[in-house]
Amino acid sequence: MVLEILVNPTKVKGKPWEMFFIGVVYSLVGVMLGYWVFRSHVSLVMVAFTSIASIPFVHSAIKAGEERGQGKKEGQEESLFQKYAGVLTMFTFLFLGFVAVFVLLFVTLPAATVTHIFSTQINAIGEVRTSVAGNVTGNFMQHLSTFTHILFNNIKVLFFTLLFSIVYGAGAIFILSWNASVMGAAIGDAIREKVLHVGVLEAVSLSLAGYFVHGIPEIFAYFAGGLAGGVLSVALVQSGFQSIALQKAWKDCLNLTAFAALTLFFAGLIEVYISPTLL
Repeated sequence: MVLEILVNPTKVKGKPWEMFFIGVVYSLVGVMLGYWVFRSHVSLVMVAFTSIASIPFVHSAIKAGEERGQGKKEGQEESLFQKYAGVLTMFTFLFLGFVAVFVLLFVTLPAATVTHIFSTQINAIGEVRTSVAGNVTGNFMQHLSTFTHILFNNIKVLFFTLLFSIVYGAGAIFILSWNASVMGAAIGDAIREKVLHVGVLEAVSLSLAGYFVHGIPEIFAYFAGGLAGGVLSVALVQSGFQSIALQKAWKDCLNLTAFAALTLFFAGLIEVYISPTLL
């Protein structure tokens, strides 16, 4: 793949922040190709192109994590955090690169173009806001209802992230790219609205804080779920059903999934009780 040769994420060693710029390139190319070739369906096609560009990195990152664990002698196994923290950090910077491009495009392009490019994302945001607004009246029980609704939806996304990753190996990257486009559109919309009442810097700061304070833990959890499924998928393909490697992969998969679910629980609390005070 030409894009992989020009911008090769497998060469990023010890500098996970470089994945931010790789994410910028992947998503920018995805939007340009989607708008140029499939203009009538650009809101979904750009997510697909962004995902396709990221698949080689996801595969190599999962394999690198597994090889690192298999290379340890008995009694020298690394903890789950030591084994996968670097990969999850790189995933997070990749995601932030996606979000940065989507926010920038949403804020700078003409309103008609933005509505066309992000049509599906805007509809998704509207549906979420409607369902949440119907639950929020200010009292504790209504906040609890909103938290339950958000947590249920997030767990459902985690389930599909895990499932896609097991079935397709790197398939979860599509869901994560989609979430990046939705978050980018939401932040961009908040900036456009706030900049009418406050300064540009304040509008950007408030919008980023309002979404990132709960969005980053959420996405970190989804990446953990995607990594869990990918680890299991790689071990199954490479080693078979009866292998010791698969047994270790099952353990890592369950631990990563539990970590993701717990992170989503706290992210949901932040989204209900803290994020609204920042927006």
